[in-house]
Amino acid sequence: MIDALQSATGGMVAAQARFTEAAVQVARMRAGPSGTGQPIGTHLPAAAQIDLSQTARDLVASRAEFAANAAVARAADGATRRLLDVRA
Repeated sequence: MIDALQSATGGMVAAQARFTEAAVQVARMRAGPSGTGQPIGTHLPAAAQIDLSQTARDLVASRAEFAANAAVARAADGATRRLLDVRA
């Protein structure tokens, strides 16, 4: 059960990292790396540099992954509590 909790925690950390990366992509769309609204080294608008549909999918998917791993962590916690209650 500890393995399930460790796995769920690792999954939540990974999902949070993916969510952060997608959020950074959205932020770059507006500001660009230089803060001017234009990415460095291109004449295209910032919105043309980012696939918003993929970024939106990444945001939604990472949220769902985090929620699923949190559910696993809650289930592992509940199972551990029941096991300790039986042994007590």
